Amino acid sequence: DNGDGTVTDEASGLMWASADSGEGMDWESALEFAVAANEESYLGYSDWRVPDVKELQSIVDYSGSYPAIDGDFFTITDEDSHFWTSTSAYFSPQNPGYYYAWYVAFGYAVDGEGNDSHGAGAVRFDTKAEGGPAGEEPERIYNYVRLVRDA
Repeated sequence: DNGDGTVTDEASGLMWASADSGEGMDWESALEFAVAANEESYLGYSDWRVPDVKELQSIVDYSGSYPAIDGDFFTITDEDSHFWTSTSAYFSPQNPGYYYAWYVAFGYAVDGEGNDSHGAGAVRFDTKAEGGPAGEEPERIYNYVRLVRDA
């Protein structure tokens, strides 16, 4: 804990915002959230970004805590949060539009019947915007964002 709203992971060399976005948003808005943070020099830095899928999964706490993030260092608006990554998910050479993006579940990752079939830390994908092609869980269009930068 850097004592200034940031957390540095010395193992990965990444610095994280300790607070999340506070609201869910679609994928394009998530990217714009990072741009706006940089324009205002959020927490004193202007090189924030939405993490890629591997970066975000590196802060998942698999010790059995719920939500699956270390509450000593990070705040989380919603215990059942899912967080966007900057990583697009591409599945079809016939449709190169990159409609999907990956997200990480820090809370439950439920199936269509509401059962926690994947558990916290699951990596899933969904459409980037309302009205796009449905992914694995079409109701996960509005996810949170946790910003990262190189330390």
